[in-house]
Amino acid sequence: MNSDTSSAEQAGQKTPGRPRQFDRDAALAAAMRVFWVHGYAGASIATLIDAMGISRATLYASFGDKEHLFRHVMDLYEREKTAYMLDALDQPTARRVAEHLLRGTLDLQTDTATPKGSMGIVHSVSYAPGDERIHEFVTERGRFWRAKLLERFEQAARDGDFPATYDPHGLAMLLKSATDGLLVAASSGVSEQDLDKVVSTFLKMWPGR
Repeated sequence: MNSDTSSAEQAGQKTPGRPRQFDRDAALAAAMRVFWVHGYAGASIATLIDAMGISRATLYASFGDKEHLFRHVMDLYEREKTAYMLDALDQPTARRVAEHLLRGTLDLQTDTATPKGSMGIVHSVSYAPGDERIHEFVTERGRFWRAKLLERFEQAARDGDFPATYDPHGLAMLLKSATDGLLVAASSGVSEQDLDKVVSTFLKMWPGR
């Protein structure tokens, strides 16, 4: 047996030919934490398989190479950690969209079970030579989200959610900048109380309903 096979995996392979037994979701969650903390470039295969509790062979057989593993991880991240962002788009007014996004971002940063900051921001602003495809992959997902937010605020303008003197694109990008700022501030150690004050102040300044 390969020397880097974990004891947990060995326990699942008592007889020759028995399929590898491991919790795929738990392994992906462990990999997500590694990528979140260390970034793509800083997450070595050795660190990943150690955190995931599987062998190198199982990683490649189940998830593909490191790049494909990261893509699986980003799918999980969006399902589990940022679903509130899409939920926000279904809120009835622009103000409710803003509140849902800001509060959801704050909740994510005050969840002690997850690292601070954003997987998307980490990998869109910092990457190593040779990791351009990962950078483009994350950036493209960011563009998709911004397009959805802009589309929602264009509808809000038609609905009269804020005065016509306000540009819907400008407001949408202002909100996006505020949520990104919360993520960066949290990762730099700003307290939960101060982050909450930022959200409350931002909402008091929000125009319209």
